[in-house]
Amino acid sequence: MDAMDDTVQHSGATWPNWNANDTSGYFPPPCSVNARDDGRAYQTQIEGGPVVDPQASVEAMKAHWESKGYRITHVFDNRGPNTTGIEIHAVTPRGMLLIFTPTKTVSFIKVVGECTLDPAAAKKTT
Repeated sequence: MDAMDDTVQHSGATWPNWNANDTSGYFPPPCSVNARDDGRAYQTQIEGGPVVDPQASVEAMKAHWESKGYRITHVFDNRGPNTTGIEIHAVTPRGMLLIFTPTKTVSFIKVVGECTLDPAAAKKTT
């Protein structure tokens, strides 16, 4: 929740449906800690408004995430004749994946939590 909210605050886009206090809808697909699919990792994605300059938004997010000690793993430039977006991925020191995709028409943030063996993580939040 904190990583999502921090990304929202530094994105440069509007997120009309984002509520930092709403924990519903987080989905815990399987992941691997010690053996194949023995853990769970909560994930969620939100959709927001457009940004004027996707490249500048990604560069600002990259600098922000790096200042927090996150490792940038990928930057995908999807700007071609039919697309307007760019996507950046980062991993936190604890193993959480953050994906920020700003475009001139819509933006997305996806967060995939670190893989855990905690049995409570097998439940979808309501």
